Amino acid sequence: VLPSNNDNLDDSSDLVIFSPHPVDMTEYIVREFRQRTGIKVEVITGGTGNLITKLRNPATTQKADIFWGGGIESLETITDLFQEYTSSEQEAIENSYISSHRLWSPFSVLPVVIIYNTKLVARNLIPCSWSRLLDPYFRNHLLFANPVTTGSGFTSLVTMLRTMAEPGAPEGEGWPFVRSFMFQLGEAGLIASSTTVYKSVAEGAFFAGVTFENSALALKMAGKDIDFCYPAEGTSAVPDGIALIKDARHPDEAKRFIDFVLGRDVQSILMSKWYRRSVRTDIPSNQPNMADLNIIDYPIAESAAKRTQILDRWTQEYSRFHP
Repeated sequence: VLPSNNDNLDDSSDLVIFSPHPVDMTEYIVREFRQRTGIKVEVITGGTGNLITKLRNPATTQKADIFWGGGIESLETITDLFQEYTSSEQEAIENSYISSHRLWSPFSVLPVVIIYNTKLVARNLIPCSWSRLLDPYFRNHLLFANPVTTGSGFTSLVTMLRTMAEPGAPEGEGWPFVRSFMFQLGEAGLIASSTTVYKSVAEGAFFAGVTFENSALALKMAGKDIDFCYPAEGTSAVPDGIALIKDARHPDEAKRFIDFVLGRDVQSILMSKWYRRSVRTDIPSNQPNMADLNIIDYPIAESAAKRTQILDRWTQEYSRFHP
């Protein structure tokens, strides 16, 4: 099954999925689903922000049956486009990840980490804290995914705003730190693709960047010259999600797919194949226990409600440093 960027899908197309997930993962899971069910699937790929825009477009909205991927705080901004569905697998899912409205289901858990190139970053400069990224050594050598176009960038931005607010400042108002971080990025440090962050750090084009645990772990296990840290001041572990589109053309097939990706067969291989933490309680992780990490209480509803406000301020602040 090949990914597609074609908006002009034939009305007779089978199950249609919008997904910002890595193509290798979507292809594998979709192929397995088709082999087991006989249901054909068309996957439309792109960044989370771009796919949300596409979903909002009246010309494309009704062409999708499922939105698969993107942090749940991003999905919260478009719940009016989803319809409620309670998966048959829900009882096995960690309760704290389940939404009260059932308009999306969690798929995998993605801690935010700092990735760095082990050949370019000396031991005394290893960025195991947000504040270390402000060291002059990282100026113009730091990479960040644009929060306007990527879900990972937005989640990382909100995480920094939450963890780096100065004493006495309102919760989530870490803009002084974020401004300093923007300065560190330099002219080429903000990019539209989250994939470019970890790939460029691994290739040595940049010293460090901010990404999700699964991306950094995959490169480390592949023997690349990278390592990663969970920021000491705190980080987030927000699930990405999957949702059934309102008025989907193929609701029954869509529900079968949602149950399939939340089922034990798929969830049990998330870590071994793609280094993602499962949302199920019956599948252990071989990565550091969440309880041992400084995981913040991520403001899902608040960040969704203030998404436009946060991104407008980001764009305004960033333009001051990089007109």
